[in-house]
Amino acid sequence: MNIVEKEAIEYAEYDFFNGNLNSTVDNLSSDLSSKLYSLKRKKDKLFFLNILRKEVLKQKIEHEKTCSKVNCGTSQEKETGLFVIDQEIEDISQSYEYQPKYSDEFSSEQKSELHNSLNEIKDKLTELGYGQQIIFDELDELKEHLNLGKKNWFQLLKGKLFDLTVSKALEETIIKEVYEKLSDGFDNLPELIDKI
Repeated sequence: MNIVEKEAIEYAEYDFFNGNLNSTVDNLSSDLSSKLYSLKRKKDKLFFLNILRKEVLKQKIEHEKTCSKVNCGTSQEKETGLFVIDQEIEDISQSYEYQPKYSDEFSSEQKSELHNSLNEIKDKLTELGYGQQIIFDELDELKEHLNLGKKNWFQLLKGKLFDLTVSKALEETIIKEVYEKLSDGFDNLPELIDKI
C-alpha cells in the first residue's frame, strides 16, 4: 500500500464525514479540496479520489446491510460524499493527460495503421450487416484514446469488444477477428478472453 492509498483510506474512515450526518455538498467539497491541496500531482489526486470513492461506497453498502430505515441519514451522507468525489474526479480528469512510458507509446505509423484498420473493420461490419451505430461509436471512440499507450489501449479495446459480445451486438467469431486484426504486429498484449 503506497502513501496516497493509505491517506485515502484513513481520510475515508476518520475525516471525510467527521461523524456529522448533516454533511452538505459545500462542506464535503470544501474539506475534500483542502485535503487534495496537499497532493501536488494530478495523478496522485485521481488515485486518492478513486480509493476514497471505493472506500465510501464500501461504507455505504456495509451500512445498508444492517439498516432498515427509509431515507437513512447515513446512506444519504454517503451518497452526498460520492457525488462530491465524482465531481472532483471529473474536474481533475478534464485537465489530466495520461503520459504512458516511452516504450508503451504508439508510434505515428502505428496510430495511422490502427486508424486505417478501424475504418476497414467498420466497412467490413457494414458489408456483413452489422451497421449499428453503437458499434461504430465504440470503434470511433477507440481512435480518440490512442494516447493511453499500447497496454491500456488494448485493455480498453478488450473491454469494448467484451461489451459488444455481452450485448449481442457482435458474434464471438467476429470479435476475435477484430482483435486479431488490430493486435497484429504488437507484442506482449493482453489476451482476448477465450470464452467470451
